[in-house]
Amino acid sequence: MAPSGDLALARLLTRIQKAFGRSAEQPQPVHKKTATSKERRYLQLKITLKDISPPIWRRFVVPCDFTLAQLHDCLQIIMGWENCHLYEFVVGGKRDGRRYSAPPMDEMEDFFGGLDDFNTENAANYDLGFLSRKGTKFLYLYDFGDSWEHEIVVENVNYEHSGGPPVIVLDGKRNCPPEDCGGSWGYADLVEALADKKHPQHREMKKWIGKYDPEKFDVDKCNAVLAKRFGLSMSPKKPAKKAVKKAAKKRTKN
Repeated sequence: MAPSGDLALARLLTRIQKAFGRSAEQPQPVHKKTATSKERRYLQLKITLKDISPPIWRRFVVPCDFTLAQLHDCLQIIMGWENCHLYEFVVGGKRDGRRYSAPPMDEMEDFFGGLDDFNTENAANYDLGFLSRKGTKFLYLYDFGDSWEHEIVVENVNYEHSGGPPVIVLDGKRNCPPEDCGGSWGYADLVEALADKKHPQHREMKKWIGKYDPEKFDVDKCNAVLAKRFGLSMSPKKPAKKAVKKAAKKRTKN
């Protein structure tokens, strides 16, 4: 049986190794933009909205030279949010990970101070080049009131992009929750009320939300918006459809 001192030392070394590992997988400051060329590296990521069943998820492709702030812009379109709340990325675990977000609005900064007071870094100063290992996970939090927490997983660190817009959605399921519906619990109540005409809140929710189908997600429509925001001057739908078909073939083979 090992002495208690040896066990304590082993535990300390393990913690140090984990800390160095987390530090190596943190975003690095942006020095220069990678040129749009054949050498540009693309990532295949999957984002899933947590605490929702059945799950709401998207599989998408994004260049690794995009900043975390640009990734936020992508995710707002990909998921279907309206970009009217604050956000935050957490890399390295919720308890001891580092946080990246947009600078607070002027009135918030005057009241609270700068980003240092929020214990977070400016998301515009860090790119996605740190995502070099398949299976890496990090968190994306949108709307600090409703607390929409998303998990992002790296599925491919060298995706073979077929040309066209740099950001494309390959697949996805279910519609994004409406803004300001009360988080995952409020969303569950909303879906239940909409599905049951006899529900006491059915008419009220229907009047508030209007036309809303929780199961609907249109990949082509989403890609068209992404192409308009991030893409080239060519027609957005053709390259996006081509990439989606190519990805579907790959999944069939595997």
